Amino acid sequence: MSNYIVKTAAAAMPNSCWGTYRRVAVIEVQDGVTDVAMISSRARGVIDIVATWEKLNVGQTSRCAYRRALAEAQQMAADLNSAVNASDAVISA
Repeated sequence: MSNYIVKTAAAAMPNSCWGTYRRVAVIEVQDGVTDVAMISSRARGVIDIVATWEKLNVGQTSRCAYRRALAEAQQMAADLNSAVNASDAVISA
C-alpha cells in the first residue's frame, strides 16, 4: 500500500523577483517512507506526485499564497490517507 505526504521546497525564480517563493506538493510514497529528498518522481520511495503548487509567494500572514496552498495540501493528504485506510479496513474485513 501507500501513504501520502506533503513536501515543500524552494522555487527557482529570476533575480528580478524579490521575496521568497516556494513549491508545495502532495506525494504518494511507499509504506514506511516518511520523507523524500526532493519533489520528483525520481526520488527514492516516490510512487507518484499527486498535485503541485508552483512559485508561491511566502508572505507574513496566514493569508499568503504559500500558507493557503500548504493548508490545502495538508487537507488533501489527510483525505487521501483516510481513504486508503478505509479501503484497507474493508479489504481486511
